[in-house]
Amino acid sequence: MKNKLTNNAVTEVLGTVMLLGMAVVLFSTLQIIVFAYPFEPSAPSVNLVGVLDGDNVTIEHHGGESLSFDTEILLTICGANEPTITAGNYLDDNTSNGDQLWNIGEKISYMPSIAVAGCHVEVTVVDVETNSIVMRGTVKEGSN
Repeated sequence: MKNKLTNNAVTEVLGTVMLLGMAVVLFSTLQIIVFAYPFEPSAPSVNLVGVLDGDNVTIEHHGGESLSFDTEILLTICGANEPTITAGNYLDDNTSNGDQLWNIGEKISYMPSIAVAGCHVEVTVVDVETNSIVMRGTVKEGSN
């Protein structure tokens, strides 16, 4: 009896190695595509309440995460934009605990340069760290 050498086993092993190589390449490509995009932090979850206290616009932190002093506040009064203010410059000294954050119970009070009587007053609060709007609302209904 003669023993014949065949190449059947080599073909199966080679096919398996090629399939495994293709799977690794596809998985690596997918991973590079997914992780190429930067993950941005999510907007802080915060509960802010804006009210009109006489001629002052007051925004109080009622709950959620603390905001930085760099938080920007944009006011629109009678259709005109007030200059952008930062939270740290207008934090009420009576409510602040001095930790360089806008925390629960702390208030921001701002006296606009435009009289608010009869005007529509809107407030937008922007968290600078995440570049996201954390509050947008009407403080007083009125005409533009």
